[in-house]
Amino acid sequence: MGLFTVLFLLPFFLAALPPAAASASEFSFLKGLFVTEVKGYGMYTEEPSSRFEKGSRISVYLEIDGFQNLKKDNGYEVHVSLDLLVKDDKGNVGIEQKDVVTSDLIVKSPWRDFFFTVNIDLAELPPGRYTLGFVATDRTSGRKASHDMDIEIY
Repeated sequence: MGLFTVLFLLPFFLAALPPAAASASEFSFLKGLFVTEVKGYGMYTEEPSSRFEKGSRISVYLEIDGFQNLKKDNGYEVHVSLDLLVKDDKGNVGIEQKDVVTSDLIVKSPWRDFFFTVNIDLAELPPGRYTLGFVATDRTSGRKASHDMDIEIY
């Protein structure tokens, strides 16, 4: 399964805007945080630090916005995916996992906000400084957004 094991993935949606407004904003990450708990969109408890003990399991909360709602019949389709890159302190990519999350949804109303909760096991990663790089893809439009998070393992 690789160095990182995704333990729990939770896409959650918040009812949205009219179709024109839902696709009007730029596809981007709104937020990326280390968290201890997630109860829903915007309902989380943030970790006090980005420094974790070797062998820890961490949770990352990520919000994306501006993905396309594709009108189909009586609803809308949303197609997004998330990749993970782990880079060492020199910027070398040590791990690359494509499609850590893939969501293909059909909804009755267009959606605007979307979040992921990704749990990552750090057991095999040696102490040091790293960057977790997340790349979200709106597979309907082909647009991509990236968000980097620095982490230290001691």
